[in-house]
Amino acid sequence: MRTGRGTHFGFTLLAGMMLLAAGCASTSVGKSWKSPALAQHPPVKKVVVVAVVPSEATRQQLEQELSAKLSAEGVQAVKSSDVLPAGAKPDKDSIRSAIQGQGYDGILVARFAGVHEDVNVNPAMSYYDYFGAYGSMDTVTEEARMQVSLFDARGENGQLLWSTNTKTYESSDVQKEVPGLADAIVKRMAKDDVVGSAS
Repeated sequence: MRTGRGTHFGFTLLAGMMLLAAGCASTSVGKSWKSPALAQHPPVKKVVVVAVVPSEATRQQLEQELSAKLSAEGVQAVKSSDVLPAGAKPDKDSIRSAIQGQGYDGILVARFAGVHEDVNVNPAMSYYDYFGAYGSMDTVTEEARMQVSLFDARGENGQLLWSTNTKTYESSDVQKEVPGLADAIVKRMAKDDVVGSAS
């Protein structure tokens, strides 16, 4: 979160209190969609994890974190980098070829969907507050967005089984946010009975 230079003290304090109230988590998960076909099958148990992000280091970390969180839910999860040839980029053809006949029932794809910028204005600010401050009174928040989808690895058409999206507040240390992002994704999958014990 960035504020303009000279932001009014009261507004800054309010923003700080809002962040504290939200807790340490900086990732939120949106509404999810679940295919009716999942009702006919048990939760997935063997999944390959694919992260499609600009940074190779972040790709490796996100795949590792997602695999670890899924393993804690009883899923046999592996990173795409573990099933693909060294240096190969994950795409639908290379992944399908690598896992064919290996008993995988799901392909989890976490794809970077860009950065969204929101400008938030303090509605309680008065005319006198406005003229008592210098610089912008607005708060600019940048959110990195991800689209997360689970596909069926058992059939030929790779049917979409489950999907959601996430928003992660901008951080100066992107890799620090990855564990929380992975945790939020897998918790939603467990809540939707996509992984873990069927309810």
